[in-house]
Amino acid sequence: MIRPEQIRYIHVLKNILGIDDETYREMLGSFAVCTSKALTEAEADIFIDSMRIKAKCIKNNCYNKYDDLIGRDLEMATPPQLRKIEVLWKEICHNKEPKSRKVSLRVFIEKKFHISDIRFITKKRAEKIIGIMEKIKRDKFLKAI
Repeated sequence: MIRPEQIRYIHVLKNILGIDDETYREMLGSFAVCTSKALTEAEADIFIDSMRIKAKCIKNNCYNKYDDLIGRDLEMATPPQLRKIEVLWKEICHNKEPKSRKVSLRVFIEKKFHISDIRFITKKRAEKIIGIMEKIKRDKFLKAI
């Protein structure tokens, strides 16, 4: 059962973030509830953490790419994993233009892993992709020597 201080903190964060009621209900819907009072204590902690990260980023203006995916299904790749994939691709890709590099990453992921977009990668798949890219980077470096 959710604690009263968790409910208060959720509503404080909701106000800090300027979340309208409809968006707030959608966020709660990801926990299969329509009111914060229906959350369990553990769910409330997860919900608070995701809102706190967003509030901290707004306060410090520190938004990172893919941070909008924080709090999604635990099976899916984390934002840091997705950013690492993009950084590794930038290091091993021959395309210097960002737009064509993005397209080539998408083609690589679709061709090798049958995943249409980087946002659909699972954690396990992300680990595998990162491992493969690090091997390619290592091989590329050794070839240059």
